[in-house]
Amino acid sequence: MELLRVKGGQPLHGEIQASGSKNSVLAIMCAVLLCDGETILENVPELSDVNTLMQILEETGLKCEWIAKNTVRIQNDGITNSEVSEELVRKMRASFSVLGPLLAKSGKSVIPLPGGCVIGARPVDQHLKAMRALGAHVTMTDGAVSAEINGRLKGAAMFLGTRYGATVGATNAAISAGALASGTTIIYNAAREPEIVDLVMFLNKAGARIRGVGTDIITIEGVESLKGVRYSVMGDRIESGTYLCAGVITRGKVTVSNIAPQTLAGLPSLLFDMGCGITMEGDSITVDASNRELRPTNVITFAYPGFATDLQPAMLTLLTVANGISYVKETVFDARFGFTQELTRMGADIKISGDTAIVNGVDALTGARVVASDLRAAGALIVAGLAAKGSTNIEGLQYLDRGYENPVEKFKSLGAHIERVQS
Repeated sequence: MELLRVKGGQPLHGEIQASGSKNSVLAIMCAVLLCDGETILENVPELSDVNTLMQILEETGLKCEWIAKNTVRIQNDGITNSEVSEELVRKMRASFSVLGPLLAKSGKSVIPLPGGCVIGARPVDQHLKAMRALGAHVTMTDGAVSAEINGRLKGAAMFLGTRYGATVGATNAAISAGALASGTTIIYNAAREPEIVDLVMFLNKAGARIRGVGTDIITIEGVESLKGVRYSVMGDRIESGTYLCAGVITRGKVTVSNIAPQTLAGLPSLLFDMGCGITMEGDSITVDASNRELRPTNVITFAYPGFATDLQPAMLTLLTVANGISYVKETVFDARFGFTQELTRMGADIKISGDTAIVNGVDALTGARVVASDLRAAGALIVAGLAAKGSTNIEGLQYLDRGYENPVEKFKSLGAHIERVQS
């Protein structure tokens, strides 16, 4: 078994460059199904999820290849297969995002229900609502979604959202499908995440006519075709936030570049509230926690521009060593606190009450053997291990590989004692 061995107690210092955004590049790669000819994507993180999606796109008839470091070439000479294999789709939830583009381009798509991290209910009903609004006939049988149209999708007005607020996945699906629909599509209560902005910038460069991105009302004037383009993916705000939290918990000073600080939403202000120094310049952000006592704070996750649920595990981990009691309310994924049982093995004092974690800061965490149960939990456990006394052995690295590019090398460049070993 392969595991990550982390020896704590070393303050992190230095600068790293954020990798390309995992969540952004996966949505953009799915949208390449809409684009005729060659597309070159730059700043693509080398992750298992990216490689899985490349296999899925190749199943549909596209040709995908790495042509340089962090650069992928995708050739779309026509879709030859509208059905995606269950084996690949079950590896990650983002694979379901091929539904809209595949339907819009080929007139049909058959997609098994997705897999991925176990962090709570993540229904696809809003995706299907969007496709039906655009005129698709959608059925669900044998654990797969089948959608068909006669001719082109037809523009429509739709309201998307769940009890947790706007939905990123369904907004992406509606944008991509609406780009090739006839007429005008209006999405009300659209998600506003930076990754959606990145997707729209890519589509507009390819010839789409989309406006209102970054607001909760997006208007799409459908076009007949899109062309392949060269595009550079935005920096990963979740990866960046994880490294910033690692810098704070070790009482170090860390700079992350290749990231727009505003995409981190509430994280910089929360770290400032905890007593850290924050500097934001251009495309970089620096956090300084050297010789500082960390104060408690309260966190609530919500759709952007609220605090990102994907950053909640790293932030909660940081609060385990703050001087006082903090409250973390999770409003997006109902099972996201599952990883906290591993933190308690390391000496953290955490009580879960419904959708809220009550975190009573301790003097120090202690190294232990722990298991990552999902992608963001894996990053959070590294953060914990870097601050713990002794060594921490982390299992479940298949999750880590889905969303963090070269984490061992990056942490080592900041002075961390971390290695990947066989147990």
